[in-house]
Amino acid sequence: MRGLDAAKVYGYLDLLADQVQTAEHDLREAQARNERLLAELQRGRAEAQRLRAEIEHHEQAGSRVNEQVVQMFSQAQLVVEEMVQDVSRDARERIGHAREHERKIVAAAMDTAGEEVRTYAQHAQAQMQSIVASFASEVEQLGSTPTSPGSA
Repeated sequence: MRGLDAAKVYGYLDLLADQVQTAEHDLREAQARNERLLAELQRGRAEAQRLRAEIEHHEQAGSRVNEQVVQMFSQAQLVVEEMVQDVSRDARERIGHAREHERKIVAAAMDTAGEEVRTYAQHAQAQMQSIVASFASEVEQLGSTPTSPGSA
């Protein structure tokens, strides 16, 4: 037996075996930790993807809402413009009817006033004729009455 001590060789092999076992144990722990981290990473990626999808959904919904709001405002503006036109047309028609009614009232008033003036003129003429006739009768009576010598 030259130069190697079997107890030292076996001791060294035992030491190496312990180190291999410790390394294997550390490797298993590192692999388990890596698997946990990988699972957490996958959950994080899935959550990030879900959040991106949710954000995209909200952005699309917001775009649709904005489009709908713009469309509703456009429709409201068209309705308001149409209402203004209707109201303006109605106001013009009512003013036209009111003016026509005013013309009829003025014409009727003029007719009534003219009729009253004619009636008044006829009464006045009749009264004047009566007065003239009465005056003529008085003048005739004065002309037919003998004049007395003391009245002149």
